[in-house]
Amino acid sequence: MIKILPILLIISLLIGCGGYKFSEAIEPLETGQPEAAYTYLQKHAPKNSDIPFLFELGLVAHYADHFAESSAALDQAGDIAEDRYTKSVSKEVTSLVTSDKLRPYAGTRYERLLSHYYRALNYLYQGQLDGALVECRRATALIDYFKSDDKYDFFGAGFLAYFSGTLFEAAGEWNDAYISYKQAAEYYQKAWEKTGVEMPNDIGNSLAQLTRKLGFTDEFERYRNQYGEPPLRPENTGELILFYESGYVPPKSEEALTFPILKTDDVEDEEFVPTLIGREGRTYADVKLEYILRVAIPTIGSHRPHFGGVEVAVGNDQKRGVLVADVESIAIETFNAERPIILLRTLVRAVGKYLIYRKANKENEALGLLVNLAGVVTEQADTRSWKTLPNQIFMVRMSLPAGNHTLNLSFLNANRQVNRRESVPDVKINPNQITFLNYRTYE
Repeated sequence: MIKILPILLIISLLIGCGGYKFSEAIEPLETGQPEAAYTYLQKHAPKNSDIPFLFELGLVAHYADHFAESSAALDQAGDIAEDRYTKSVSKEVTSLVTSDKLRPYAGTRYERLLSHYYRALNYLYQGQLDGALVECRRATALIDYFKSDDKYDFFGAGFLAYFSGTLFEAAGEWNDAYISYKQAAEYYQKAWEKTGVEMPNDIGNSLAQLTRKLGFTDEFERYRNQYGEPPLRPENTGELILFYESGYVPPKSEEALTFPILKTDDVEDEEFVPTLIGREGRTYADVKLEYILRVAIPTIGSHRPHFGGVEVAVGNDQKRGVLVADVESIAIETFNAERPIILLRTLVRAVGKYLIYRKANKENEALGLLVNLAGVVTEQADTRSWKTLPNQIFMVRMSLPAGNHTLNLSFLNANRQVNRRESVPDVKINPNQITFLNYRTYE
């Protein structure tokens, strides 16, 4: 016991160490200084950069127009995540003694998919459409890999397939665009009950347009009957696709829970932990109580941004954005699905610590007190996540005359009223081409 104590306490100190403060990184972002946010993260990078930090660094670098550096960070995070799908036994064992924060963090499935969205945008902004298409194919392969799990929820898959369809369309790869739009329609349908995001109508229009272009007569008639006659694009026009990213995905926080252990309990019984789960928050008379087990697990709640929509006006043309990804709903639903196993794992660890404490306390009360203290100090909830992700992503598709345009953006509150306006000048639209742009607000 005495040998174990210093190790546990040292680990607890290591768990609490961090090279940067998230608040220090987002403050310059919110005041329009992404370069300062990027510089801060570079200066305060942890010695061993891990997936959450690399995600933050990659996204902040993207907003600071360091596109190559952004992709490098996101690529590194993706490589680590791929490796971690192979279980790290040593750290898994350690986490059962100390904290879930020592478990190798592989990123959630939706985080990994969204990293491909930003990597593709990085290539687009560098004028490398082929590189963006590679990211689309990598995202498609990742979704196919996730689909091998019968319980896959398709969170984020619809948006990535839709995004991929627009990029293949921009490259003139009509068949790949058609396949991506078909997949997007399927994936949105599979996920909408939990995410609340229905398939955007434009996917149906795109399917009708592409089947007509490809000469798929039967499919064209079916899509036209289902979604209506697709709109024709006037001559000498191009298309704008704007992604509006609003707010922040809600972060995880720590929640303290209590579970009573009764004097009549057989704590060493392997069926004890499932019994204990049913006692969450319950109270018992002191005469029955042996011990109050206190644990910490993550929790997440809704934190909607002030702006929940966008309208884009160019001259007399105006278009309202369509919700294509509700990252908050995806994050909450993902966590809710994981919570039972997190709670089970946490209680198995806590009961193990309690057994060590009980044995030590029988030998020596002072030693028991120290063991109990070590157990409390090392019990921390795993709140790691990609915190700078937007809360929601809206998409605007509109045909515009070829030339340079000023985009007049109107940001909408929850009541669909305009709360703020901003302009984006000198957006170039090329004839018969698609121009991509993403825009972020943080309120």
